[in-house]
Amino acid sequence: MKKIAQLSLSKFADLYADKLIGPDFFITNEKQLLTLSEYPYRSDGYIIGICTRGTAQVEVNLQVYEARPDAMLLATPFHVLRIYNSSPDFLCRFIVFSKAFLTENNVNSHFLESFSYFKSASLPVIYTDHEDAKMLLEIYALLQQKLDRQAHPYRMEISRSMLITLLYEVGSIYEKQHVIIKGKLNRKQELNILFQELVFHHYKEHRNVQYYADLLFVSPKHLTETIKDVTGRTAGEWIDDAVILEAKVLLRNQEISISNVALAIHFPDQSSFGKYFKKQTGLSPSDYRMAIPR
Repeated sequence: MKKIAQLSLSKFADLYADKLIGPDFFITNEKQLLTLSEYPYRSDGYIIGICTRGTAQVEVNLQVYEARPDAMLLATPFHVLRIYNSSPDFLCRFIVFSKAFLTENNVNSHFLESFSYFKSASLPVIYTDHEDAKMLLEIYALLQQKLDRQAHPYRMEISRSMLITLLYEVGSIYEKQHVIIKGKLNRKQELNILFQELVFHHYKEHRNVQYYADLLFVSPKHLTETIKDVTGRTAGEWIDDAVILEAKVLLRNQEISISNVALAIHFPDQSSFGKYFKKQTGLSPSDYRMAIPR
């Protein structure tokens, strides 16, 4: 199977969907995600997943988390994901939907933005307690039952309403866990979180540490030392890694020329992008693209 970098809803559905209510909403039974395990990708939909068995490493915007039973994965079009080192019994169940699906029937077009867990700097993996995970899976099962009623004249409306209910339940769980996590952070860890948030908002336009230090009201030296202390990598390395990650995702799409990849991440020309990419990866952009399995 050809590897996919930009994982559209239709491609995602082809790989995993059990029940489709439309082109931009589906729910799966327990599935192995091995098809997506060896390379970064970005979905153009929103994903709410629950790990039901086994373990795996989940890398989201360069941060690595452990997926284990009852862990909840929250992904948006702003996230670049990679799932790897999965155990043979690793299973997930998830719902995938588009913003368009929710905004039909007069739902506020900014409805999703009201949930903190669907922002680019949110925590993408939450470790729920068993009762919360069980409750979410019960909503999944109820949604599945409604989707099975294919002759029901209001199947679409009922499914949308239940999805909104699920979003509020996820919001409650996320806020509870986020408060617990935030309460355990020291000042260096808080600075790191703020820095990471800024990087994944601005890395396409700004690749120097000074820019982020100014926004955080600290010196570049203090920022670099703090990020190195917390993460083991310098601030500059995080910025470079974010740029390269985006470049790799774009390069996997054979329909985008290398010159347009360079433009997309704000390099002045293909030559400067090529030099930067090769310095960071050891490969030219064209060599990297040729090495991608078809």
